[in-house]
Amino acid sequence: MIADKVKNWRAIYVSSRTEKKIGETLIGKGIEAYVPLVKTMRQWSDRKKMVELPLLNGYVFVKTDLNENDKVMQTKGVVNFVRSEGKIATIRDIEIDRLKQLVELGYHLEANGINKIYKEGDKVKITSGVLKGIEGFVVDVGENKQIEVLLESIGQCIRVKLPNELLISL
Repeated sequence: MIADKVKNWRAIYVSSRTEKKIGETLIGKGIEAYVPLVKTMRQWSDRKKMVELPLLNGYVFVKTDLNENDKVMQTKGVVNFVRSEGKIATIRDIEIDRLKQLVELGYHLEANGINKIYKEGDKVKITSGVLKGIEGFVVDVGENKQIEVLLESIGQCIRVKLPNELLISL
């Protein structure tokens, strides 16, 4: 059936702290996988070190068709596909593209962040720069100037700090 061969992005739950390893394993099996990683400074008692950590703990994104789902589920550490209304949730390409763009640009990101006349819950759009056209919601009206970009398909949000001048209300 042709519909079975259409590849869509999906999110999978994975065991804690195995995101990078599972992503590599899936790629080795010929499955397109994406683990958004952010660089962060970690401090131990004797040193500081820049490390790459998953932005969304417990999630790996895979681009599969229906016939590849078993191959994904047979991978050690994969818990299950993220579901919505009982069906495996499909993530729109634009959401993955936005996530990749935010990560690649190296903005300060937090998973779970605008002063000016905005208030919490306002929908805004970025008006210029490389993130032009991305929409999100205001989640912080204090000094942090953070916008939250919602990945609707899996109910996850990414926060990014942006200057107010780049935003307009929708």
